[in-house]
Amino acid sequence: MQPEVRRFSPDDWEQARAARLASIRDGFGEDSDFYREQAAMEAAAWRVVLTEHVRFGAFDGDRPLGTACWRAGDDGDGLLYGMWVHPDARGTGVADALVDAVAATAAEQGSVTLTLKVEPGNARALAFYRRAGFRAVQPAGPGLVDMTRRPAP
Repeated sequence: MQPEVRRFSPDDWEQARAARLASIRDGFGEDSDFYREQAAMEAAAWRVVLTEHVRFGAFDGDRPLGTACWRAGDDGDGLLYGMWVHPDARGTGVADALVDAVAATAAEQGSVTLTLKVEPGNARALAFYRRAGFRAVQPAGPGLVDMTRRPAP
């Protein structure tokens, strides 16, 4: 599967909203307070989010397949966060395409490392990140595994 990966601009708020809500629906369900809160955000709020955050979406036509975000961290770090791939698209290269987009942005912005946090029980995500060149670093945060790599593989 070759997804279309694109960075969201403030004008792409509807597509960004669709991808974000799909990820929250998958992780928390539509009955969660978090889902309802995000679903209730108005266009202006989404535009602000997309102005302040670097977000990417992976799509098959209009269908969101995944999303990932980047932001500058401390001391030359770049942070990969908000990573999600639709269950039907896992193992198809969507995650690779999203990480590549984030890593390219990190490198462009001068990040020395790209860091993320993942739950230790998420074996599939841990295996993917290791294949993508990330390695666990110490100390890990409570309940999370910290992983890092150089932005360009």
